[in-house]
Amino acid sequence: MIIDELLTKGKQNFREDNQEKVKNERFKAILETVKHQFEKCGFYRQFCRQKNFNPTNLKSIDDIAKIPYLTTANFKKRSGRPKELLCVPESDILVWTMSSGTSGDPSLIGRDLKHLERYFIMFDFVLEELCNLTHYDWSFFFQPKPRQRLTNKDKVPQPLNHMGYIFNVANKLPMEKRYYALKLADEESRKKGKIFEFDAETAFGFFNSNPVEKGIGWIGGAVPLMYGSLKGYYEKTGQGFNVGKDTIFVSGGGWKSFSGEAVSPVKFREDMTKILGIPKEQILDVYSFTETDCVHAECEYHNKHLLPWQDIVVRDVETLEPVEMGEKGLNNVINPIAYSFAGVSILQDDIVRVVMEDDCPCGRKGKVIEVLGRAEGAEAKGCGAQMTEETNI
Repeated sequence: MIIDELLTKGKQNFREDNQEKVKNERFKAILETVKHQFEKCGFYRQFCRQKNFNPTNLKSIDDIAKIPYLTTANFKKRSGRPKELLCVPESDILVWTMSSGTSGDPSLIGRDLKHLERYFIMFDFVLEELCNLTHYDWSFFFQPKPRQRLTNKDKVPQPLNHMGYIFNVANKLPMEKRYYALKLADEESRKKGKIFEFDAETAFGFFNSNPVEKGIGWIGGAVPLMYGSLKGYYEKTGQGFNVGKDTIFVSGGGWKSFSGEAVSPVKFREDMTKILGIPKEQILDVYSFTETDCVHAECEYHNKHLLPWQDIVVRDVETLEPVEMGEKGLNNVINPIAYSFAGVSILQDDIVRVVMEDDCPCGRKGKVIEVLGRAEGAEAKGCGAQMTEETNI
């Protein structure tokens, strides 16, 4: 399919001067994905017909707002219809991953091998092209330690937390070079809903072991856990750590979930630079969600880029009509990677705006978005935030 060709041209298209050509290629990939989902998913086909939509309605990239969008509610494990949204036989699904909303009814997404291969080509591209994580010798994640190392070809018998699964498969290191900050909580804490607890002995034991001697590192996880534990230790002891100036720090959401006032990205970077010694340019945030294959990652200027094959429609909160560039609204993600489920167009409950196009000083072309927070009344938390809900720090 066309999207597979575009995935191999990502770096070229990110800097292509002729962005009209890139947009035309993107539209063809989107159209092909819409047709695939219309033909292979009976639920989505019926939904489209109720909206008087047929893929033949799409004539150019300007028409993508016409694609009928699903919402996160359609993918909820209990109240939604995640299995009816499959475009492939259920037996082909290798893994079901779950979102981590606190309502008790997480989204459930099934991906087959083709879909997973595309996803991790995309994710590797993000790590290498935007995060500059081309090589690393160790990793430290503010997540629970997985039971085993997984690949995208492994069939997983039980649904997994989306972020945990992605970080497991994407990590190229053997298990002995991976370090984790969370462990299973004690019985009393689990009765109170805290599934994990911060493993201070392991975490600070590692950071005090002079990680720079191990080489370049990849530190990742949810903002509240990383900030609360590292800043708390620093304020208590006055001690920072030496993880190496070439180590990359990639945060994964949770900005709005602090019990008090949320820390600003600028303050977060300043504090992490002071505590860990990593340059601010290498402290990057990644914005993503379980229901799509779109990862919006920061460049060295801390601008969140849409990848060359992705697109977005920003919709007015009240009317759901598209808004103009620079205006804020709900995030309607256009995702041509989606193959095993009907996820080409999904409306999220995040408020965003497109702040520029083709003008980032990093030289990469395309749209740059700003994430402003959750829509009022929306389910409160995603993967990064809910990990904090389930953890004592």
